[in-house]
Amino acid sequence: MSRLVANEQRRAEEAEARREEVEALLAERERFLEERAHHEALKESDAFKTSLLRAVSHDLRTPITAIRLGLERLRRSAADTPDVDAVSAETERLSRRIDNLLAAARLDAGATVPRPEPTPPADLFRGALEALPLVLAGRHVTVTVAEDTPDALADPALAVEVLANLLENAARAARRDTPLELAAGPDPAGPGRVRLEVRDRGPGVPDGLARAAAGGPSPETGRGLGLVICVSLAHAMGGTITLLARPGGGTVARLELPAAAEVPA
Repeated sequence: MSRLVANEQRRAEEAEARREEVEALLAERERFLEERAHHEALKESDAFKTSLLRAVSHDLRTPITAIRLGLERLRRSAADTPDVDAVSAETERLSRRIDNLLAAARLDAGATVPRPEPTPPADLFRGALEALPLVLAGRHVTVTVAEDTPDALADPALAVEVLANLLENAARAARRDTPLELAAGPDPAGPGRVRLEVRDRGPGVPDGLARAAAGGPSPETGRGLGLVICVSLAHAMGGTITLLARPGGGTVARLELPAAAEVPA
């Protein structure tokens, strides 16, 4: 009798073990199907982002090209006027903003990745200045790079875009008769970082821009949008952007980037 009870108990335990095994297999299959569905959704999302980027690039660049051609015809047919110069500057600003949006979208979609390389801050400043010939026409800009400033480990194209946007913001915020300053130096808080600053004597740091620099939403659609893009590009390179009130009035837009490792002599 005891043997019969033991056999029944053993069969019950085996049945319970098989049931638990089947449940585990079913749960594993459910997880697999969910992960597969998630993976397919990501693939579809990436494909959609890629097609959207192509459409935006074409549909927005085409009218800008037409505007540029029209402005060139105006310049050839008559002497330059302040209105033509103003439209030209705004057209270039819109073109840069589109380029920035596309660059940020490509990074977000994984279509491109930053390609950091050792880059002297002076080269980045030079690239930012060359990107803004109309905005900076007639402006006095000083450039200062401390002797002990290390090279920045950054994607040169992305870093130049960030600095150009910050410099454009400074030029629009400050009066034309006040100088703009570009300065670079090592991070005094510790090694491994380099600071690149854009300084102006404008009205200071608006609340909306401060929130944008901190990575939060900004109610502004002009300078705020450019700053949000800058934050995104800087983060992609392992950098940060901080807006500070400048002693004596104005703003310091600080871009901090990783410093390149020193090469032994």
